[in-house]
Amino acid sequence: MVNYSNSVLVVGFNTRPLAYSLKKAGYDVYAVDFFGDLDLYPCVEDYIIVLKELSVKYGSLKEKYSKFLVDFALRLHRKHRDTKFLLVASGLDDAYEGRKLILDELKNFETISVNNSLRTIMKSRDIESIFEFLTSQGYKVPLYCSFEKFQLFKNSLRYPFILKKKRSAGGINVFKIEDKKNLISKIRILEKLTFIPSEWLIQEYIEGIPVSCTVISDGKECEIISINRQIIGEKFLNSPTEFMYCGNIVPAGLLSEEEKIISEISTILTKQLGLKGINGFDFVLRGHHPYFMECNPRIPGSIRASEIVLNLNLLDLHIKSFIPNEWKNIKKLILSAKPRTFATKFILFAPNEIDKSLLTEINNLEFVHDKTEPIKNVLKGEPLCTILYEAKDFLKSFNGAKQIVDRISRIIG
Repeated sequence: MVNYSNSVLVVGFNTRPLAYSLKKAGYDVYAVDFFGDLDLYPCVEDYIIVLKELSVKYGSLKEKYSKFLVDFALRLHRKHRDTKFLLVASGLDDAYEGRKLILDELKNFETISVNNSLRTIMKSRDIESIFEFLTSQGYKVPLYCSFEKFQLFKNSLRYPFILKKKRSAGGINVFKIEDKKNLISKIRILEKLTFIPSEWLIQEYIEGIPVSCTVISDGKECEIISINRQIIGEKFLNSPTEFMYCGNIVPAGLLSEEEKIISEISTILTKQLGLKGINGFDFVLRGHHPYFMECNPRIPGSIRASEIVLNLNLLDLHIKSFIPNEWKNIKKLILSAKPRTFATKFILFAPNEIDKSLLTEINNLEFVHDKTEPIKNVLKGEPLCTILYEAKDFLKSFNGAKQIVDRISRIIG
């Protein structure tokens, strides 16, 4: 007889880090995952892997997988209908209809959703409203306008600027536009993929240090977990695009006045939007001034690095933040936890096609996670693995992770 009294169904693009922490905290984990990395399987009781179920390659699904995550989430929940909690990770950020299908399914069961409400997620992803609110409060945001109004504002924005989907994640659908010719060319390419002008934003290009802030809330009060350096579009990690999310360094090692403003904005927005659990905010730091970029109303990719440096199981705290009378203890744990070390997370992408025979050697390296199963070649641009390296200071952490990248580069030639 299966005991579901402390069980979690996790649904997302890469559930392995979450499943690892949940299992460590004593939960029985069920997962719907896109990749099916080798180190996911020891952490879960049952699973559905999108790529395996559909027998397709990563490239054919990488921007349209949300429907399948939803379908398989419904299937796995019906198989394990007494699962106590449902946690939606990255991959369904803006799939509102799919999320609604899952939430409607839960109404017939006792499974508790440990996620933000659909209304809260939609508010959190309304970037123009958030920009307007922050501007009214005296905080810095990039100059922006909807693509539809670009003709009216084009003299206010200088090249280069950013063309991005109003709702984007992980650096996908974000483009740096260098000049008018580049803009026309990009629009022509997008039109072949169904370009809907109302879904796109023109935004000032802010050159600086990308950072993020991770918070936890019970829907009323909020505490800062960590402020993190973001690693975006790095060539040494073979990033497929200029703005692709490639990892973090936690903590970010910023000046106290920079951290103060970032914490202030993140706390105000958490309360204003009504966010619950663990969520993330993205910024770019230019001249010691943080410019707000985006809200991610879900557990961010930096979570395992934060857990390492704080020596806390944050996934357990996330779930408990949805349970009445738990906040006092959560707040106490967060306030008493101080960063003991630094942790660097790298996502390494394949620089070219990598033969499956090389994967076992890569997977056996220390500090390597999200290990690709050695059953097929890894194609250029696909994620190969994650590296997570802890050290006593910022540089030792970064350089230690970089040495693992160098060792992998030698393996793949």
